Amino acid sequence: MHTSIPSKMFGQFLKSRRERVQPEEAGILQTSGRRRTPGLRREEVAFLSHVSVTYYTWLEQGKEIQPSREVLTNISKALRLSPDENEHLFNLAYNETFSLPIEKQYDDSLQAAVDKLPFPSFITDQRSKVIFWNREADKMIFPFSSCATEERYLLKLLFLESSFRDRIQNWSEFSSYSAAVCRSIYDRYPEDAILNQLLDNLKRQSKMFQNLWDQHHIQQKKVSFISINDKQGQTHNFRIHSASHVDGNEGLHWCMYVPE
Repeated sequence: MHTSIPSKMFGQFLKSRRERVQPEEAGILQTSGRRRTPGLRREEVAFLSHVSVTYYTWLEQGKEIQPSREVLTNISKALRLSPDENEHLFNLAYNETFSLPIEKQYDDSLQAAVDKLPFPSFITDQRSKVIFWNREADKMIFPFSSCATEERYLLKLLFLESSFRDRIQNWSEFSSYSAAVCRSIYDRYPEDAILNQLLDNLKRQSKMFQNLWDQHHIQQKKVSFISINDKQGQTHNFRIHSASHVDGNEGLHWCMYVPE
């Protein structure tokens, strides 16, 4: 049976979550003898999910089968998925679009809207490319105005630009969150050429990013926090709010750094 790329990503996600869950967390009593499998065995997940071992194995192998919502819910409970991971599971199962939209020109009125905000704010696409930003973002976050268009990816700047990275006080936490958000997007659009090139460069140039990527953590965009120093060394704390589907475009995300 043919294995599609999205089904493959679905299977890889299941496997990564299965290996994370310890038997005692799932209420499975340890027996004598050494376990060769990290986390749960396939047959244990199948039992907890009320499906056959063969059916669950097919899911992990990326076979082109469409599990019901009930089956997905049972698997989610068995793997002890977080709400974000559960949403990701369903997105992967029912996703019909495998590549992101081609980059295009956007309505310039969005720039005027961003400019009116008194705190740092910018709009990105799902690849993390910064498209619109205001003066406060230029001053506090990063000088996007002096950054070449092909370099203006927030994820790339976060991991490879030391002048940005070194000013973030909670860099470890923020970078982990950012990589997990990117992973949730990539798993849905694994055939996107631009995103793949960006990620390949990051994995090659940043061991930290490679390590985070290999952990396969998933995070949906939500309110987050950043503590960042300005050029004078003074620390500023921001609560980051993000809005998706800007002007009905699901590929645009509006980030607002609201001072605490």
